[in-house]
Amino acid sequence: MSYALLDTRTWHRTSAVVMGCTAELMFDGSSSLAPIAFDRLRELEHAWSRFLPDSELNRLHARPGQWVHVSHELFTALHWCDRLHGETEGRFDPSIRTALEAWGYDRTFREIDQSASSPTHTPPAPGLAGLELRRDDEAVRLAPGLRLDLGGVGKGLAADMVSGELILMGASGAFVSMGGDIAVAGDTPDGGWSVPLEHPDTDLPFDTHLLSDGALVMSTTRMRRWQRGGITAHHLIDPFTGAPAVTDVIAVAVASMSAARGEALAKAAVVAGSAAAVEMLDGFGVAGWVLTSDEVIRVGLPA
Repeated sequence: MSYALLDTRTWHRTSAVVMGCTAELMFDGSSSLAPIAFDRLRELEHAWSRFLPDSELNRLHARPGQWVHVSHELFTALHWCDRLHGETEGRFDPSIRTALEAWGYDRTFREIDQSASSPTHTPPAPGLAGLELRRDDEAVRLAPGLRLDLGGVGKGLAADMVSGELILMGASGAFVSMGGDIAVAGDTPDGGWSVPLEHPDTDLPFDTHLLSDGALVMSTTRMRRWQRGGITAHHLIDPFTGAPAVTDVIAVAVASMSAARGEALAKAAVVAGSAAAVEMLDGFGVAGWVLTSDEVIRVGLPA
């Protein structure tokens, strides 16, 4: 997704690679906020990335069956995951990490070994029954064998957190994009941020959304695709099969008040297929776009 400024106000605009994607900031405030914001994004990456061997998430995995005191950031991410797993009836499930890695996404995307054979069988994801959260002292216990991928929901949560924190640090308005997961806070250009939504097959806009508050995210099977034993795989694992989702949906975009929640709903909608996706998004009361190879179905939006 890209965007356009709609007025002549001066906004600082800068970007850096964080969490394996291009993180872009635009804000109306002191330029000194930019390095602080990027440091914060890197701090969040170190809390929940599965690609950093010494990340807090990986250290938690190294202590199965034990209560572990974690940072407020990691606890918040895990609490979101637990809540969203329940809301989506298990269609969003961060316990797909073992399956995701079995299919080859066991390293950063650029390093995936596409020559390896595909797995003969991957079981369904175990779900989050083995995730225990103790709110009073922010401690976590993972059942042995439970391995989590915070993936896109982590990017969405980072956008949510940093956009709000920029306002607390003195910016009057903030726009944070984590590889296209967008969260905004505070003042906006006149009328809001005009964000074109681009079709993943053509890169051409199929709609434009005016974002004045909250978030806009997109999840698609057309990105992060690779070959595994001659089979085309992608990163959206169906937790009920343990394999890349077989679905008529090629992308879902969601506009909601939280990029973390939008990410989870978008992923769940892709897994669900178009008919169930439309019903699910409508039930959650969010605006959405469900893309198949033949059409764009708008949910909660003017026709």
